[in-house]
Amino acid sequence: MKLLRISSDLGDNYVATYDQKGNKDIINFEGNKFEIEYIGPGWREGEMLFRINGEIHRVYIDNGFIVIDDETIFKVDRITETPVEQGKSLEELIKGKEGEVLSPMQGRIVQIRVKEGDAVTKGQPLLSIEAMKSETVISAPVSGVVQKILVKPGQGVKKGDLLLIIK
Repeated sequence: MKLLRISSDLGDNYVATYDQKGNKDIINFEGNKFEIEYIGPGWREGEMLFRINGEIHRVYIDNGFIVIDDETIFKVDRITETPVEQGKSLEELIKGKEGEVLSPMQGRIVQIRVKEGDAVTKGQPLLSIEAMKSETVISAPVSGVVQKILVKPGQGVKKGDLLLIIK
């Protein structure tokens, strides 16, 4: 099983699990379970046919937008994949990521106020991000020790990027 973090072009972030059973892909997304089986190419160029939960659907990508049965779903900006332990539920997987500090917006890292190994308390300022000439302070979501800092001052980040890890 894999944990997928999906970022849309609007900056929305989603979490899904992905697994394979035989020739079917199993995706749990937004509280729904989808069993997906690839059938073959569709009638148009770039179109594919899938059986999703027993129903056949036409799927294609148009300028980055996912289109199912001629209805645009959303534009995927980025998908990050993480392998996980077997037998864990989606709730357990998300809870296990509690110490991850993600960027709430696209911008540039202005200042990092902590170092790896520093003890921090919930609500303590960790770093600042500048976006559109406005600076936003990112605070610790939990108390703990800063395990890893994954960004540097001046670095550009997108919404949903992992900034640092607190354990």
